[in-house]
Amino acid sequence: MLKDIQKQLLLKYPLLWNTKFVPMVVIGLAIHLIFFALGYLDGTIDFSGKIAFDLDVFSVMFGILLCLIIIILWLVNYFKNNALKSFYSKSKEAVFYEWLQIFVICTLLITFYIPFSVGKQWHQSSYYSLEETKRRCAVISSADMFIDGSFAETEIDSVASGLKTEIIDKVADSTPVNGFNEDYEYNGRVFKNHIVFDGKVYNRFSLLNRNNFHFSISTPKEDSIQKIKVQNWLHTNNQRAIKNLMSDYLTILREHRLKTNLTLEKWFEITYKNPDFENFFYIKPYVDEYEATNRYDYRDQRFQPYTNYDTDKYSHYFVQQNVLKEKYDIIADAHTNAYFNYEVLVFYLYSALGLSLFIFSFRVTSGKSWLIALVAIGVLNIVYGIFSAASSSILTYLFFIFATIIGLSIYYLVIFTGKKTIQYSRIALNMLLWSFTYCIPIIYFFIIDSYRNKNYDYHYEESIYVRDPFYDWLNYHITDMFLINFFVTILVLFFLTKTIRNWKGLAEE
Repeated sequence: MLKDIQKQLLLKYPLLWNTKFVPMVVIGLAIHLIFFALGYLDGTIDFSGKIAFDLDVFSVMFGILLCLIIIILWLVNYFKNNALKSFYSKSKEAVFYEWLQIFVICTLLITFYIPFSVGKQWHQSSYYSLEETKRRCAVISSADMFIDGSFAETEIDSVASGLKTEIIDKVADSTPVNGFNEDYEYNGRVFKNHIVFDGKVYNRFSLLNRNNFHFSISTPKEDSIQKIKVQNWLHTNNQRAIKNLMSDYLTILREHRLKTNLTLEKWFEITYKNPDFENFFYIKPYVDEYEATNRYDYRDQRFQPYTNYDTDKYSHYFVQQNVLKEKYDIIADAHTNAYFNYEVLVFYLYSALGLSLFIFSFRVTSGKSWLIALVAIGVLNIVYGIFSAASSSILTYLFFIFATIIGLSIYYLVIFTGKKTIQYSRIALNMLLWSFTYCIPIIYFFIIDSYRNKNYDYHYEESIYVRDPFYDWLNYHITDMFLINFFVTILVLFFLTKTIRNWKGLAEE
């Protein structure tokens, strides 16, 4: 089938036949489907707690190797016939269309990880709907207050902090003094030893002062509202609501076959210490046998047990809360994270652009001039790097690069407009094709540097630096600049390729 298509292309659309565009697009789409399937498989969430085989690294290595092999085989067939070298008649836009086809092929080949990540995230978000995930995360987050949640900071005693003349590093004691802990100091600030909820004073180590766990699927405001709801249940002695929360949590735990030696009645008994909610027992958020083999192999410190309290208060009860938090954190992120990252997409576009220009420049010049240009670029970068290091400024390096691009452009235009012999212009054209895309970014960074120290004032009263708003705006929109530069590059290439077509007709000597 592909042979018949290629035969028809040779007769009707020789440029598509020459670049092997149709078969390469088919191969590129097939690779994307394969990696989407691999990503979907890697998105499987195992609640058993076993360490599964990581397909991520394997897929990346396999994808790089596969694409390298395909690119080499494609280039071998692509370079067999060169219309520019054989002086075949070509339309004014034919050279640009040829680069555009090379760019599309390169984009399909190097973006194999995008369908992998999309497939992975799609599978992770498919376990539960957005509404169900939010409900379950709210239950797990609130239940953390009754398992192993950390304690929140109390209010700062502004009067005591102002009277302090020296820092006393006082360790917080969990033994009450007259019903409450003493005030304690941290980083020179004195914190109160209690919290006040709805007019009632509670010890800072009371259950009401525990934090709930944060999932990305809920906003900080929603987390705060949920925490206040549970605090109000405790404050008003709403035992039914607390038991319903615990029951919902245990239902989720049993659904995923996670381990615990808790029952609803026992959990309520050892934690619900009305009316002050002190002297409750802490529950281990893990199973010893599981931790012995996995060594807390969690993604960040949020899944580590809270240990800033008296370990003697640990009960012999346990629940695999850390596993539950870790897995639902993945599901929550899958619902909230974007499928396509803006910065990553720009990175892939520039990677495809760079690779396509390297192939295209080899196509329109010659292997010898291409290699000489590559060596020349390397030598110039080393020399410019030495001068930049000597001046201790990256701007020196950028200035030399910008001056080189301007020099190459002038030389190429002189050769082209003067109808002179090609001679060394092949080398200059190669270097120009590889470097002209840097013009706008270099100018942009020069502008940023000019605003770096402008209106950069220090406010002693607030102990902060105030920078020029335009400087912050420039830093914030760097990615946007690169995206705009990408489209400008395509526009410049459209006109540049027209001159290359005519440049090829100049005399060799």
